[in-house]
Amino acid sequence: MQAHMAYKPMIQNIYKSSVELIGRTPLVQLKRVANGLGANVFVKLEYLNPSGSIKDRIALKIIKDAEKQGKLKPGISTIVEASTGNTGIALSYVGTMLGYKVRIFVPEGVSTERVRIMQRYGASVEVIGADEERRLKERSISGGVVEIPGRLKCAEIEKKERDIFWARQFSNPSNTLAQIETGQEILDVLGEASGFTASIGTGGTLLGIGSALSRANKDMKIVAVEPASAKLPLLKEYQKLGKIVRTEVSGGIISDIIEAGIVDEILQVTDDEAIAMAHRLVREEGLFCGISSGANVLAALKLAEKLGRGNIVTVLPDSMDRYLSEEHYTT
Repeated sequence: MQAHMAYKPMIQNIYKSSVELIGRTPLVQLKRVANGLGANVFVKLEYLNPSGSIKDRIALKIIKDAEKQGKLKPGISTIVEASTGNTGIALSYVGTMLGYKVRIFVPEGVSTERVRIMQRYGASVEVIGADEERRLKERSISGGVVEIPGRLKCAEIEKKERDIFWARQFSNPSNTLAQIETGQEILDVLGEASGFTASIGTGGTLLGIGSALSRANKDMKIVAVEPASAKLPLLKEYQKLGKIVRTEVSGGIISDIIEAGIVDEILQVTDDEAIAMAHRLVREEGLFCGISSGANVLAALKLAEKLGRGNIVTVLPDSMDRYLSEEHYTT
């Protein structure tokens, strides 16, 4: 009779903090929604980061770089930022975990879930720059436009108060650098990509990942995705100006994208289109991702159909749990 063998559990990594879980998210090939396309379509599950979005990466990078530069002191400094939600949540989470007070300024139209998540992490949240008439007319939200009143508030606080660090996600180089690391994670798995799609918010995701992937394949196509119902589709408006615009509260990474000239196409996606694709991803692929993920995947499918070959990649920036009361395509 075989002797009983004691069960020995397999122990992998034991982490000292949930912050160590940021990044290294899985890459999944879409099957059902991409059925019949000649190209492979892959999605990076960024909603599996600890606070539920890709912005955990930039929050950690911005804070760590600021500490190295002597701009942040744990237990003393307060981090301030304007956000439509995900960066605010990420800074609330990472900032609190690393010993900072966090104040976030959000525009009206940001879902109740997002505000409550920030507050649960311990951040102070203030709605600013409200324009109810505009919100009702424009279902989707372009972060680069509606965040400007909040940015003005951050600039004012930074000048008046002591021990304030304004994260400046819209212009901070650490934003783009964090996403270059995301792009390298994709390359580590796929080797190269034929195309990449991403929504434009601050632009860090598109510029960072796009730059990294382009180094491996200079012929790779990059599609920028923007809300169709937004009054000012940001990248298109900047391109129309025919010049690079940088101010204390605008420009930044968006201007960097135009200077780099890496975008091959701008695709505008409606709220209804983004919502419908997000719902399909949940039902058909089992991916509990948010509405911007639906927009990104829709763009990826269109690019895959156009190219008919290679690997098309996009990211699923956040989870569906922050869209349960209101569904909007928010960048």
